[in-house]
Amino acid sequence: MKLIAPDYYPSFTCIASACRHTCCVGWEIDVDADSLERFCGDEAVFREIDETGTPHIRLREGERCPFLNGDGLCDMILKHGEGYLCDICRDHPRFRNYFTDRTELGLGLVCEEAARIILFSPAPMRLITLEDDGGKEEIPEDEAWLTDLRDRMLASVTETGPRARLLEYLIYRHLPDALYDGRTEERVAFIGSSFDEITALWDASDGKPETVTEIVRQWSYDVEYDEEELERRIAGKVKKDE
Repeated sequence: MKLIAPDYYPSFTCIASACRHTCCVGWEIDVDADSLERFCGDEAVFREIDETGTPHIRLREGERCPFLNGDGLCDMILKHGEGYLCDICRDHPRFRNYFTDRTELGLGLVCEEAARIILFSPAPMRLITLEDDGGKEEIPEDEAWLTDLRDRMLASVTETGPRARLLEYLIYRHLPDALYDGRTEERVAFIGSSFDEITALWDASDGKPETVTEIVRQWSYDVEYDEEELERRIAGKVKKDE
């Protein structure tokens, strides 16, 4: 099995208190089973967990995580290190696409620092190998076909600057899930319509890097992190008031 990622992936580091849109405010923080077991022995952490339904951290006033201190830093990291976090906190804003012979990692646009790295990378996205155990797997025909389609789509990007990086991101993130739902045409259409929607907003803005970044961050929050909205968009459904 291999771990593959865009060449910009290793450069990402959370900017913590410098972030204008911290993921420690306003986000549901579910606690995975392994982390819950670990937290059971830590009274200061466990008392902040609600085990009703899916275990999650109780947010405080303003939907702030109780471990987000006044300096905008995580008390859990300061005390125990990043490895102590539950999966969702440790992984954000990363995503994974799974193939027979590899797992592909990526960064999501919902994080302003990740969005900045993605959009303003100076060169076309290049995939690199982070890990490789040397194993060989036979690739199913449908997977090989979809991977080839994605590679051809990436190679055909003619835009420049942030527009090119945006289109590469959309292809890289959203096309592979056609392996699971079989909706290749729908996903290609979604990628195109999303690109058009975002770049139209850019064109209507002042075009400053911080504005460009904020537009994609908000789009990602509204679409990629809303399962119902994402499904609606991929299905090509349009709201009655649109």
